[in-house]
Amino acid sequence: MNQTWAAAREELAGTLDKTDFDVWVDPLRPMAVEDQTLVLACPNSFFLAWVRDHYLERIQAALARVSATGQMAARVVRLDVSALGGNERPEAKAGYRQAELPRLEAHHPGLLRFNPRFTFDRFVVGSGNQLAFAAAQAMASDAQLHTDALFIQSDPGLGKSHLSQAFSQHLLADDRRRRIYYLTAEDFTNELVYSLKNQSTEDFKNKYRRGCDVLVLEEIHFLSGKEKVQAELAYVLDILAENKKKVVFTGTRPPRDIPRLSRAFVSRLQSSLISSIDPPDYKTRMRILQMRAQEHGLAVDDQVFDFLAARLKRDIRQLESGLNGLMAKSQLLGRPLNLDLAQETLGDLVGPEDGCSAEAIQRMICRYFRLSVEDLKSKSRKKNIILPRNLGMYLCRQLTDLSLEAIGKWFGRNHSTVLYSVNLVESRQRRDPKLKAQVEFLVQQIKSGAKDF
Repeated sequence: MNQTWAAAREELAGTLDKTDFDVWVDPLRPMAVEDQTLVLACPNSFFLAWVRDHYLERIQAALARVSATGQMAARVVRLDVSALGGNERPEAKAGYRQAELPRLEAHHPGLLRFNPRFTFDRFVVGSGNQLAFAAAQAMASDAQLHTDALFIQSDPGLGKSHLSQAFSQHLLADDRRRRIYYLTAEDFTNELVYSLKNQSTEDFKNKYRRGCDVLVLEEIHFLSGKEKVQAELAYVLDILAENKKKVVFTGTRPPRDIPRLSRAFVSRLQSSLISSIDPPDYKTRMRILQMRAQEHGLAVDDQVFDFLAARLKRDIRQLESGLNGLMAKSQLLGRPLNLDLAQETLGDLVGPEDGCSAEAIQRMICRYFRLSVEDLKSKSRKKNIILPRNLGMYLCRQLTDLSLEAIGKWFGRNHSTVLYSVNLVESRQRRDPKLKAQVEFLVQQIKSGAKDF
């Protein structure tokens, strides 16, 4: 039994990362062989669950290779610490080295928790995410931000996790010794509950208050209504702040808008640099599609990108799903990846855009600004016509699936003029709250009564 396990350990040591082997395999001890099954003892049930989920298949494969019959398998069972050596504490044994308390959320590059695609160089920066990207990159590079905490807020699918993981992986690439804990608020809650039930709260406190260099906590809105968890996390944040440790939060709402958070906890969250991510604009969607196609080695016509970017506006997941579906359909059916195929594919992914049409938008613009369609199509450069014309083209881009060329025909303009107008309205909205409110009003009116104009 011991010889078999020793041989398996040697093979595992040659295939696993040294840190993984030292933390997760080295503490295992052979206890018995039952029906050609090797029983291994773990230090605790928490350790057992992690080994079972992440290393059991590798252990079984190693044992099968070194076993004379090739039929022996490994089964990790739950055992008390006493199983490793009777009533004697294991650390009292000569030559026994206590394994470091497993840092379940301290992930290094190559482990499953981090997505290797989520790096800074693969994040497409646009007008809606520029601040969040710059803040995450600056904090990862130890730039002076007058704060060590960052709160990234956005709707799902817009890149929060991409940035938080890029931040973490950048720090680990710089120094693998950094003790980085990357987890969700739900993970944090479950771990705290586990420590309370198993009377190991001191280990929990030591881990996060004194054994943590960087804390990355996703989905902070999960803590809504969980007062005890909020209180414990508040203590953690206070100690991390005192020691100038970095903290990154993500959530779907700003701290002040998350219900049932204590005032004290909200205050701590709001001391962070709060950066929002908005849905990608047309230019950003185009760059995302171009980058993804380039990564797959695809040559795609700009007309296809234009069509996808015009229709898939909700979030990045929808955008990538559309491109993936298009690639799969092209490959499976042996058809060229062109505009016709894109139109067929997207019919299954998105529906009509709230009944909006270029004609309805034009009528709304003319009614709102007291102009005629001929005014919008004219070559006039008067201020009272330029803005409505630009707004009309912008709204057509946002609310219909028309290409830039098609929009240009409705307003007597060419492709480049439409693109310039769309970008101009987008940029001016960020500087002019009145214009932004005006656009939002027009969108609401068009969507609520597009068929009536």
